[in-house]
Amino acid sequence: MARFEFKLEPVLRHRRMIEEQRQRELAQLLRQKLILETQISNLQQTIVTDKHAIAEALTGNVDVTRIRQHGVHSNRISVRVQQIAIELYKLTQTIEAARTSLLSATKARKAVELLREKRYERWAREQDRMQTREADEMVTQSYARRMAQGDERLGAVA
Repeated sequence: MARFEFKLEPVLRHRRMIEEQRQRELAQLLRQKLILETQISNLQQTIVTDKHAIAEALTGNVDVTRIRQHGVHSNRISVRVQQIAIELYKLTQTIEAARTSLLSATKARKAVELLREKRYERWAREQDRMQTREADEMVTQSYARRMAQGDERLGAVA
């Protein structure tokens, strides 16, 4: 039996490869986003912990040096949170671009796969027609041989 051969199979493989690359790129960006979000969360937790520590430092004897150091530390943490937030915003835009690119690659792959399916269906229908034609030809040849040999049963049908 004949074997289906899709002439654009290399194109389909290439498009699958591109789609997989876009998936990996998006996954990497999402990992970076998760890291930044975790950093912000940790820094926010540090701010909360530091606020509790400074509240305790303000009771009883007040250590001005410790309060000043806490202020500087809190300011640095706040600046770092803002820097990470800016990075996160830029990364979110990059992620959206990567998603769009992945969607485009997926559409391109699916278009070739759809073409492959249609060509396979056409090929399968053609194979069925050829098999039917061959079967009809064999029956016709068999009938003709019997007629040539004078098979009595063939004439009795009419």
